[in-house]
Amino acid sequence: MKATRRITLLLATVALTGCGGTGLYAATPVVTIPATAPASDARIGTEVIPADEREPLTVGGVDTDGSPLSTADHIGNVVVLNAWASWCAPCREELPLLNQAHRTFLDEGVTFLGLNVLDDPIGAAGLLASSPYPSIFDRDGSLLATVPGVPPRSIPSTVVIDRQGRLAARIIGPVQPGQLEPLLAELAAEI
Repeated sequence: MKATRRITLLLATVALTGCGGTGLYAATPVVTIPATAPASDARIGTEVIPADEREPLTVGGVDTDGSPLSTADHIGNVVVLNAWASWCAPCREELPLLNQAHRTFLDEGVTFLGLNVLDDPIGAAGLLASSPYPSIFDRDGSLLATVPGVPPRSIPSTVVIDRQGRLAARIIGPVQPGQLEPLLAELAAEI
């Protein structure tokens, strides 16, 4: 019973001190790797959905310039959709990792899109300038709320959509070094 209370207290602390320190933007990691997985497994914190259990997912809206942008425009590619905000320190910290993965998989049929959540275009402009891929503007967080298994206002969060437009994986919290690459290689190889 005491161990359960400690875990609950730890999770409550994480929820209250999430991104931005406001308590509203918690990013609780999801771990679905079996207990027998090696501690160095780069997929820790990644929830991979088996192919026969994947559901279609489309997230669309407009970019910060008002042009239409949707994951559906990229059916046939693997799509990495990263939810972020300019005021979120972990979002800024993971951006170099996402940019590197974007460069690594540029010619492998993998598309990166951002989902700029609970932000304003002026605040987002600086981070958008350092990102090689476009972002969908989600001012009120309503688009992020439609992504299954991602808690509302949980940023940063990253979902990966397979070539058929189905949700294939979720990462709740910041992307860690080496976390995306094995997953993207596996999904890019799927036909």
